[in-house]
Amino acid sequence: MKREFDGVVDGIIYGTFVAIGFAATENIIYYARFHRELSDIFFLRGVLTPWLHPLFTAMTGIGFGIAREHHSTWAKVVFPIGGYFLGVFLHAWWNGLPQIFGQGAFFLNLIVGILMALSFLVIVCILVYRKGKTIKEFLRDEVLIGTINQEEFDLITSYGGRLKARFSWRGKAGADFVKAGARLALSKWHTARAMKGSKATISIDFIVPLRQELGRLRGMMHANAHR
Repeated sequence: MKREFDGVVDGIIYGTFVAIGFAATENIIYYARFHRELSDIFFLRGVLTPWLHPLFTAMTGIGFGIAREHHSTWAKVVFPIGGYFLGVFLHAWWNGLPQIFGQGAFFLNLIVGILMALSFLVIVCILVYRKGKTIKEFLRDEVLIGTINQEEFDLITSYGGRLKARFSWRGKAGADFVKAGARLALSKWHTARAMKGSKATISIDFIVPLRQELGRLRGMMHANAHR
Protein backbone atom coordinates (compact mmCIF):
# COMPACT_ATOMS: atom_id res chain seq x y z
CA MET A 1 0.00 0.00 0.00
CA LYS A 2 1.22 3.50 -0.77
CA ARG A 3 1.28 4.59 2.86
CA GLU A 4 3.70 1.74 3.64
CA PHE A 5 5.83 2.03 0.49
CA ASP A 6 8.02 5.13 0.38
CA GLY A 7 10.71 4.52 -2.22
CA VAL A 8 13.65 2.48 -3.45
CA VAL A 9 14.80 1.24 -0.04
CA ASP A 10 11.33 -0.14 0.70
CA GLY A 11 11.28 -1.74 -2.75
CA ILE A 12 14.53 -3.55 -2.00
CA ILE A 13 13.26 -4.72 1.40
CA TYR A 14 9.95 -6.04 0.08
CA GLY A 15 11.60 -7.62 -2.97
CA THR A 16 14.24 -9.29 -0.81
CA PHE A 17 11.72 -10.82 1.59
CA VAL A 18 9.54 -12.05 -1.27
CA ALA A 19 12.62 -13.71 -2.77
CA ILE A 20 13.67 -15.29 0.54
CA GLY A 21 10.25 -16.91 0.83
CA PHE A 22 10.41 -18.18 -2.73
CA ALA A 23 14.00 -19.42 -2.41
CA ALA A 24 13.18 -21.30 0.81
CA THR A 25 10.31 -23.09 -0.94
CA GLU A 26 12.42 -23.85 -4.00
CA ASN A 27 15.28 -25.15 -1.85
CA ILE A 28 12.97 -27.68 -0.20
CA ILE A 29 11.94 -28.93 -3.65
CA TYR A 30 15.58 -29.20 -4.76
CA TYR A 31 16.64 -30.98 -1.57
CA ALA A 32 13.81 -33.50 -1.94
CA ARG A 33 14.44 -34.07 -5.63
CA PHE A 34 18.21 -34.46 -5.39
CA HIS A 35 18.43 -36.09 -1.97
CA ARG A 36 21.28 -38.35 -3.08
CA GLU A 37 23.43 -35.30 -3.75
CA LEU A 38 22.00 -33.36 -0.82
CA SER A 39 25.34 -32.17 0.56
CA ASP A 40 26.41 -30.72 -2.80
CA ILE A 41 23.05 -29.09 -3.47
CA PHE A 42 22.89 -27.67 0.07
CA PHE A 43 26.42 -26.25 -0.20
CA LEU A 44 25.66 -24.66 -3.59
CA ARG A 45 22.24 -23.21 -2.80
CA GLY A 46 22.31 -22.78 0.97
CA VAL A 47 25.90 -21.69 1.55
CA LEU A 48 27.42 -20.26 -1.64
CA THR A 49 24.47 -18.56 -3.31
CA PRO A 50 21.60 -17.86 -0.87
CA TRP A 51 21.75 -14.19 -1.87
CA LEU A 52 20.98 -14.81 -5.55
CA HIS A 53 17.18 -14.74 -5.46
CA PRO A 54 17.05 -11.70 -3.13
CA LEU A 55 19.43 -9.93 -5.49
CA PHE A 56 17.40 -10.77 -8.60
CA THR A 57 13.99 -9.95 -7.13
CA ALA A 58 15.28 -6.75 -5.56
CA MET A 59 15.65 -5.44 -9.12
CA THR A 60 11.86 -5.52 -9.43
CA GLY A 61 11.59 -3.85 -6.03
CA ILE A 62 13.95 -1.10 -7.15
CA GLY A 63 11.78 -0.56 -10.22
CA PHE A 64 8.68 -0.14 -8.05
CA GLY A 65 10.64 2.08 -5.67
CA ILE A 66 11.78 4.44 -8.44
CA ALA A 67 8.22 4.54 -9.75
CA ARG A 68 6.99 5.48 -6.25
CA GLU A 69 9.48 8.32 -6.03
CA HIS A 70 8.94 9.57 -9.58
CA HIS A 71 6.09 11.96 -10.30
CA SER A 72 5.67 11.11 -14.00
CA THR A 73 2.83 8.80 -15.03
CA TRP A 74 4.98 6.89 -17.52
CA ALA A 75 7.44 6.02 -14.73
CA LYS A 76 4.73 4.00 -12.94
CA VAL A 77 4.80 1.53 -15.83
CA VAL A 78 8.32 1.72 -17.28
CA PHE A 79 10.40 1.31 -14.12
CA PRO A 80 8.59 -1.70 -12.56
CA ILE A 81 8.62 -3.54 -15.90
CA GLY A 82 12.24 -2.57 -16.49
CA GLY A 83 13.23 -3.76 -13.01
CA TYR A 84 11.44 -7.05 -13.57
CA PHE A 85 13.19 -7.72 -16.88
CA LEU A 86 16.55 -6.79 -15.34
CA GLY A 87 15.95 -9.40 -12.62
CA VAL A 88 14.96 -11.96 -15.28
CA PHE A 89 18.09 -11.15 -17.28
CA LEU A 90 20.38 -11.60 -14.27
CA HIS A 91 18.74 -14.92 -13.40
CA ALA A 92 19.01 -16.11 -17.01
CA TRP A 93 22.64 -15.02 -17.09
CA TRP A 94 23.39 -17.03 -13.94
CA ASN A 95 21.62 -20.15 -15.25
CA GLY A 96 22.79 -19.78 -18.82
CA LEU A 97 26.58 -19.57 -18.57
CA PRO A 98 27.05 -23.13 -17.23
CA GLN A 99 24.77 -24.40 -20.00
CA ILE A 100 26.92 -22.66 -22.61
CA PHE A 101 30.42 -23.13 -21.19
CA GLY A 102 29.98 -26.20 -19.02
CA GLN A 103 30.92 -26.69 -15.39
CA GLY A 104 34.10 -24.65 -15.82
CA ALA A 105 31.99 -21.51 -15.99
CA PHE A 106 30.79 -21.98 -12.41
CA PHE A 107 33.79 -20.35 -10.73
CA LEU A 108 33.74 -17.41 -13.15
CA ASN A 109 30.01 -17.11 -12.53
CA LEU A 110 30.52 -17.20 -8.79
CA ILE A 111 33.24 -14.53 -8.82
CA VAL A 112 31.21 -12.19 -11.01
CA GLY A 113 28.12 -12.91 -8.90
CA ILE A 114 29.94 -12.02 -5.69
CA LEU A 115 31.21 -8.79 -7.24
CA MET A 116 27.67 -8.02 -8.34
CA ALA A 117 26.37 -8.70 -4.83
CA LEU A 118 29.03 -6.43 -3.31
CA SER A 119 28.12 -3.69 -5.79
CA PHE A 120 24.49 -4.14 -4.83
CA LEU A 121 25.40 -3.86 -1.14
CA VAL A 122 27.18 -0.57 -1.83
CA ILE A 123 24.09 0.71 -3.66
CA VAL A 124 21.88 -0.28 -0.71
CA CYS A 125 24.17 1.56 1.72
CA ILE A 126 24.05 4.68 -0.46
CA LEU A 127 20.25 4.50 -0.68
CA VAL A 128 19.89 4.05 3.09
CA TYR A 129 22.15 7.07 3.63
CA ARG A 130 20.08 9.04 1.11
CA LYS A 131 16.85 8.10 2.86
CA GLY A 132 18.35 9.17 6.18
CA LYS A 133 19.24 12.57 4.71
CA THR A 134 15.67 12.95 3.43
CA ILE A 135 14.24 12.20 6.88
CA LYS A 136 16.59 14.73 8.49
CA GLU A 137 15.74 17.41 5.92
CA PHE A 138 11.96 17.09 6.27
CA LEU A 139 11.93 16.56 10.03
CA ARG A 140 14.15 19.50 10.97
CA ASP A 141 11.35 22.06 10.85
CA GLU A 142 9.29 19.91 13.24
CA VAL A 143 11.80 20.88 15.92
CA LEU A 144 11.23 24.56 15.14
CA ILE A 145 7.44 24.30 15.39
CA GLY A 146 7.65 22.20 18.56
CA THR A 147 6.34 18.85 17.33
CA ILE A 148 9.54 17.18 18.57
CA ASN A 149 12.55 18.37 20.53
CA GLN A 150 16.21 18.16 19.51
CA GLU A 151 16.84 14.97 21.49
CA GLU A 152 13.90 13.25 19.79
CA PHE A 153 15.08 14.52 16.40
CA ASP A 154 18.53 13.02 17.02
CA LEU A 155 16.96 9.69 18.02
CA ILE A 156 14.64 9.48 15.01
CA THR A 157 17.37 10.37 12.52
CA SER A 158 20.02 8.08 14.03
CA TYR A 159 20.89 4.70 12.52
CA GLY A 160 19.16 1.95 14.47
CA GLY A 161 16.95 4.51 16.21
CA ARG A 162 14.05 2.08 16.70
CA LEU A 163 16.31 -0.47 18.38
CA LYS A 164 17.90 2.20 20.56
CA ALA A 165 14.47 3.37 21.65
CA ARG A 166 13.07 -0.11 22.27
CA PHE A 167 15.98 -1.21 24.46
CA SER A 168 16.04 2.00 26.47
CA TRP A 169 13.50 3.36 28.96
CA ARG A 170 11.26 4.32 26.00
CA GLY A 171 10.36 0.70 25.20
CA LYS A 172 7.89 -0.23 22.44
CA ALA A 173 6.28 3.22 22.53
CA GLY A 174 9.71 4.68 21.78
CA ALA A 175 10.22 2.38 18.81
CA ASP A 176 6.78 3.37 17.50
CA PHE A 177 7.69 7.02 18.11
CA VAL A 178 10.78 6.70 15.91
CA LYS A 179 8.73 4.95 13.21
CA ALA A 180 6.04 7.64 13.30
CA GLY A 181 8.66 10.39 13.09
CA ALA A 182 10.28 8.80 10.05
CA ARG A 183 6.90 8.33 8.40
CA LEU A 184 6.03 11.96 9.07
CA ALA A 185 9.22 13.10 7.33
CA LEU A 186 8.65 10.80 4.36
CA SER A 187 4.99 11.86 4.07
CA LYS A 188 6.14 15.47 3.89
CA TRP A 189 8.73 14.49 1.30
CA HIS A 190 6.10 12.76 -0.87
CA THR A 191 3.78 15.73 -0.49
CA ALA A 192 6.51 18.15 -1.57
CA ARG A 193 7.31 16.02 -4.63
CA ALA A 194 3.63 15.73 -5.54
CA MET A 195 3.09 19.48 -5.25
CA LYS A 196 6.15 20.11 -7.39
CA GLY A 197 4.74 17.82 -10.08
CA SER A 198 1.19 19.17 -9.64
CA LYS A 199 0.04 15.70 -8.58
CA ALA A 200 -2.31 14.52 -5.86
CA THR A 201 -1.00 12.32 -3.06
CA ILE A 202 -2.52 10.60 -0.03
CA SER A 203 0.66 11.36 1.91
CA ILE A 204 -0.60 14.84 2.78
CA ASP A 205 -3.45 13.26 4.75
CA PHE A 206 -0.99 11.56 7.11
CA ILE A 207 0.93 14.65 8.24
CA VAL A 208 -1.42 15.99 10.92
CA PRO A 209 -2.41 12.52 12.27
CA LEU A 210 1.28 11.56 12.53
CA ARG A 211 2.03 14.73 14.49
CA GLN A 212 -0.80 13.82 16.84
CA GLU A 213 0.53 10.27 17.06
CA LEU A 214 3.94 11.57 18.11
CA GLY A 215 2.32 13.49 20.96
CA ARG A 216 0.37 10.42 22.07
CA LEU A 217 3.43 8.17 21.98
CA ARG A 218 5.50 10.72 23.88
CA GLY A 219 2.94 10.60 26.66
CA MET A 220 3.10 6.80 26.73
CA MET A 221 6.89 6.84 26.90
CA HIS A 222 6.99 9.20 29.86
CA ALA A 223 4.17 7.34 31.61
CA ASN A 224 6.07 4.06 31.31
CA ALA A 225 9.29 5.69 32.50
CA HIS A 226 7.73 6.70 35.82
CA ARG A 227 6.28 3.32 36.70
